[in-house]
Amino acid sequence: MTSTAMSTAPLRLLLGGDVMLGRLVARALKAEGPYYPFAALSALTEDVDLFFVNLECALSDRRERFAGEAKAFYFRADPEAVLALVSAGVDLVSLANNHSLDAGIAGLVDTQAILGRYGIAFAGAGSNQAEASAVRRVECKGVSVGVLAACDHQQDFAATEHRPGIHYLNLRDRHERRRLIELVRNEAAGVDHLIVSLHWLPNWVPSIPGLYRELAREVIAAGARVLWGHSPHHILGSELWPRGVALYSTGDLIDDYALDESYRNDRQLLYLLELEPNAVKRLSAFPVSLRIGRAEPADAVARRWIESRLRAVCEPLHSEVTVGESDLFEIRRRQAGGSHAASGSR
Repeated sequence: MTSTAMSTAPLRLLLGGDVMLGRLVARALKAEGPYYPFAALSALTEDVDLFFVNLECALSDRRERFAGEAKAFYFRADPEAVLALVSAGVDLVSLANNHSLDAGIAGLVDTQAILGRYGIAFAGAGSNQAEASAVRRVECKGVSVGVLAACDHQQDFAATEHRPGIHYLNLRDRHERRRLIELVRNEAAGVDHLIVSLHWLPNWVPSIPGLYRELAREVIAAGARVLWGHSPHHILGSELWPRGVALYSTGDLIDDYALDESYRNDRQLLYLLELEPNAVKRLSAFPVSLRIGRAEPADAVARRWIESRLRAVCEPLHSEVTVGESDLFEIRRRQAGGSHAASGSR
């Protein structure tokens, strides 16, 4: 551990999923202003120490598209869309995803410059492979939090020794998985809490394949405090161990995506973690409803659906869900004999 005077109060970290600020969201921002996307969640976002999301678009004036194989969707937002992140108090974004280069390499460079101008940290992309795979460190309340971000799809977005791009890892390749674990092991010793952000898994995956659960266990065992997953557009379960927790999918947060009636991607969660020295003291989830370009506290109907879904996807992971204070769902590891506990120390 590196901090010499960590705060006695737990560090409150809020993790959200995909934020896309282009297309119809851009229209909403122009009509309603930058506070519109997150304003209804201000009671939550203003009561945390750090707030991280996955930024699933480029921030750039450029209209060109990435010069690779054509794909169905390209996400780009105008530079002023960054004010939506600023207004919500977002401290860090992951750029290791399959849309960060949608406006080309120059668009990625624009994105990084705009984020830097407004004091928003980023991880998972850079001017070369070394920068893209580097841990981004954030200090808060005497606590150091490092973020290591990677993506397992859109290989042609990968940074190389001489080209900007994202931190791409083929997680189905055992050598690439070993490389990730070694990165985690090397970097975890340098911060109080290491967050591993993974843009992984297919869209609408019904459950978590064994390969990904095994990788999550290895990431936590290597020293990560949190595996922060995103890319599937819906709720998946959370798994807890004495060393840390895995959030397999933090879903969507701000977007204009079409509704899937089965997975209900308009019903999502924000995850609140209370971090103590060497431990996740508490894992909670706040239910939200999405409309185009806006996230709001879930109403009673949506809340019941989200609770039922969360219980169902957590049960195979030996996690249980209870209703806590302030509209939060508490997620704990189920123990033998029906008792439960949060994560312990490392």
